[in-house]
Amino acid sequence: MKNKLFSQLLLVSLLIVNVSCDTDDASNSQNIKAYNTSLETWKHLKLISGASYVYEISTTSFSGYESTTQITVQNNIVISRTYESYSIYDENNTYLGYENRLITSSYTESSETLGTNTDGASPLTIDELYDTCLSDYLSVDPDTNTITFNVNDFNIISDCYYIPDGCQDDCIFGITITNFQWLDSN
Repeated sequence: MKNKLFSQLLLVSLLIVNVSCDTDDASNSQNIKAYNTSLETWKHLKLISGASYVYEISTTSFSGYESTTQITVQNNIVISRTYESYSIYDENNTYLGYENRLITSSYTESSETLGTNTDGASPLTIDELYDTCLSDYLSVDPDTNTITFNVNDFNIISDCYYIPDGCQDDCIFGITITNFQWLDSN
């Protein structure tokens, strides 16, 4: 009981200290500061909640094409990946909405077949996403790109991407986590 209360108080304290980043106003140093705070929160939460979780990475195109990749991690090891690409428009360009989407491709990989498909987000742990975020997206030239780093309600990475200045369509390069949930560590 004391450990849970302490953990909750620590989490609230970290969230209060969290530096929130607005994509239009954030400088790269603010993104790095938010990244470091979030990474420390992640390490702490992983210790108290376990290293088992599921998350989704989504992509969206201006043309109505979208995809979702769900990654399941158990005890800090990716054990499955499920992918679905779809369109929210039919062949006549009529809006269908998510509920009536047209699925164009899908697969489910188990630990034995993990990584055999090329579509979808890579089967990475959140730890590996933090590493990729820092090395591939927060490190680009801030003078020629708009760089974004955001967190979810737990202060865990939710967005880490850049958009090249002047780019018009499908210009987001990086990570967008749209759902995160802890799992039992058993």
